[in-house]
Amino acid sequence: MKKIICLIICLGVFAACGIISAFAITDKTFDGEVARTTEELYKGVTCTHITLGPDSKYGQQEIWVVEFDPTRADLKVTVTGGGAYSNKLVTTVKTMSNYADANPGLQPISAINGDLWMVTYAHARVVGSGTSYGGCKDEVVTHSLTVPRGLDMYDGEIISSPHTSAETPYEGAFDAFGITPDGRTVLGTPTLKINCKNLTQGGAEVKLTGLNRLPANKAIMLYSDKGPEDNAALDDAYEIVIDCDYDYCIKQGAVIKGKITAICKEGDENPKMQPNRLILTARGDRYVAKVADYKIGDELEFSFELKGTKTDNDIWQEVTNIVGGHIILVRNGKALGNGDATKYPTSIIGNTADGKIMFVTSDGRQPGYAQGLMIQDMPKFCVALGYENCFLLDGGGSATMANYNAETGNYELVNHPSDKKDDGTPGQIRTVVNSIILSYVKPQPDPTEEPTDVPEVTAEPAPTAEPAGKKGCGSVFTSVIPVLVAVPVALFMRKRKETL
Repeated sequence: MKKIICLIICLGVFAACGIISAFAITDKTFDGEVARTTEELYKGVTCTHITLGPDSKYGQQEIWVVEFDPTRADLKVTVTGGGAYSNKLVTTVKTMSNYADANPGLQPISAINGDLWMVTYAHARVVGSGTSYGGCKDEVVTHSLTVPRGLDMYDGEIISSPHTSAETPYEGAFDAFGITPDGRTVLGTPTLKINCKNLTQGGAEVKLTGLNRLPANKAIMLYSDKGPEDNAALDDAYEIVIDCDYDYCIKQGAVIKGKITAICKEGDENPKMQPNRLILTARGDRYVAKVADYKIGDELEFSFELKGTKTDNDIWQEVTNIVGGHIILVRNGKALGNGDATKYPTSIIGNTADGKIMFVTSDGRQPGYAQGLMIQDMPKFCVALGYENCFLLDGGGSATMANYNAETGNYELVNHPSDKKDDGTPGQIRTVVNSIILSYVKPQPDPTEEPTDVPEVTAEPAPTAEPAGKKGCGSVFTSVIPVLVAVPVALFMRKRKETL
């Protein structure tokens, strides 16, 4: 009996200290695996580095996997951009630093790059560039406009709707990964429905094409104060400026009202974005006609509905962080086959069967170091890692993972990107349109009210989070051990008394 009690106590202590963890990464080695190391970034958050040799069926690879439980109250997952406007490109390392400065109650500990964006060599076809993509040669913008490709939501505010067919053809679905405030996750193809009513003119409704997208022809786009500062619309655009007298937030179910303060017709200078402003941009005769009778002073009402499928609609309406991506690799635990033999360094996000989230970043395009996984091999590899659902984020030179180094206090690049530095060698970190950041909530002292006319008493400090790399149990011993000891000991004493 004594041995059983000791075993129960030891198991409880080990579990509390993070020694026993139900992580998805299996103990088995992958084909051709030559090295593996695991680091604890924070209690219950691990980063595993896997090296596959040249003889592996996957090829020579360098892969990093961060795994954590998003339902924990002391962890927070946030999708965020690098600046005040959605078209700002910033490195993941810098985005972590900016996020920490803006959120003093949170400590970022790991991050990966997020969504793809509309590039000038294909989608955002600049006037005079002669760019052609997918048979589209029409000019779209007056200058480069790097807005996200997919549906993205930053900490409760919808930043962009999915890429539209009006902008340019796109191969594949407009997939997205969403996270609710309580840590539930969903992977699917949600859409954003946007309607506009002119309340002054009887409430006639106009359906809008998208939010913070390229100012494409044959479309009516809406721009918010979290979209691009300048939408780079061509001279033929018909633009309506709506100013709101409050700080609005575009989210599921939101209804936003404002008044028209300016109308910019063909040839007029593009209006500039500013806080609490919306801009309607219409191109194409049939689309301009839908809003041509709007007048300065009219009150407009905009409604927003985030929609999923019959099976996942409810959870999409609860999510507060969404990142866009492409090519679903695993759904409901099954690898989805594809014949793409492209060797692709990339970042991947998804969930395990028990609800954990895994960030994965793999290097590539570097002979002798890492080839990059073939896209057709990724589904089976991700199933082996333990994914239940996952998809690709941006890749190529954008594939980035960064972690917080508690010893130095710096945010550091973990992987070795394929972009070349000034000396011609790989390893240059690329600026990206958004990043996904995992943070822990910094412990705060309990608020106390000091009574008057009583000498000041120094309160005991609140327990602090363990720094990265530390294995200690901290305050776990003071809270967990009494319970682990008391219960089995009480049972043992009761049994002994009955025996006597």
